[in-house]
Amino acid sequence: MISKVKIIGSGLIGTSIGLALKSAKIKLEMVDLDPNSAKLANDLVGGVNLTEPEVVIVSAPISNNLELILESLKLYPEAIVIDIASVKSNLSLKVAELSANTQNFISSHPMAGREVSGTQSARADLFSGRAWIGIKSANSSERSTKLLAEIVEICGATLYWVEEVDHDKLVAAISHLPQVLSTTLANLVGNLDGRSLNLSGQGLRDMLRLSSSNGQLWSQLMIANKSSLSSEIDKFLELLTKFNDAIKSENYKEIETFFNAGNLANEKIPGKHGLKIRKYSYLPIVIMDEPGQLAKIFNECAQINVNIEDLSIEHSPGQQTGLITLALNQNDAERLFIHLKSTGWNVHEVKVDK
Repeated sequence: MISKVKIIGSGLIGTSIGLALKSAKIKLEMVDLDPNSAKLANDLVGGVNLTEPEVVIVSAPISNNLELILESLKLYPEAIVIDIASVKSNLSLKVAELSANTQNFISSHPMAGREVSGTQSARADLFSGRAWIGIKSANSSERSTKLLAEIVEICGATLYWVEEVDHDKLVAAISHLPQVLSTTLANLVGNLDGRSLNLSGQGLRDMLRLSSSNGQLWSQLMIANKSSLSSEIDKFLELLTKFNDAIKSENYKEIETFFNAGNLANEKIPGKHGLKIRKYSYLPIVIMDEPGQLAKIFNECAQINVNIEDLSIEHSPGQQTGLITLALNQNDAERLFIHLKSTGWNVHEVKVDK
């Protein structure tokens, strides 16, 4: 069991890792060029001075990544050094060329983040149910592989091993391109006047969530991965042109084909815990607009040992009632429906995902 970890970089990702490791009673030290960030991060994780860490995690800007890895391998020759940069650019090969201690280095990339940055935005559960990429390398020792796996498990993520040569192409498609699209769309709709923007719905907000990301950070990542990212942008533009041509020519069949393909692709995207999207059953419950109603429903679920996967609450201003919709597996939904019906709740028939 890991007991001492030093994290270089006290931003969103580094501090979130620290908070997750804190829950496992691991001793931590947070380091950052910004003394205020380092102090806040150490206060959050209960940081202490570590002279001989077992693991050093490099969570720094991409421009400083290689330098800090090499420095850490030299300063802490017995420690395992893990980087978490989102662009690799043959990083393992560069480390092997420049360090005699390369067996103690292993590269990785947690596929998690937020549209806000900084120490203050860190969350202990940021990696829960997320993928974490481990970079395959013949130079990395068995010990380094095991310690990375242990850290990923503590953080609640699922570890997937990928060849370094494939990593940058992969993240260009599934991470960097979505950021480009969200930011570009935000620039487009930003030309609308305030009155028009006031009419926007949740769909636009969902699409623009990533556009709040840190431009200084992302400009480094995109330029570092420019070859793979530009290739993905070209592919997207080609598809967008075909979609636009179908609209211009009023080709209903072609437009529907685009939607069908999109629906199928969306179903492939893993959900919670890295598993395939689960089919849920939804249980609508009409409640009175008064304190304690949600807590009472939770108690009812606990009485019959039912697990709620998700929930939504709809309440219109001025109305005396609201609607809570619970997402459960089918068996739990059916049992809860019978139980709530028998105890007098205004519960409606179960709706099943198609």
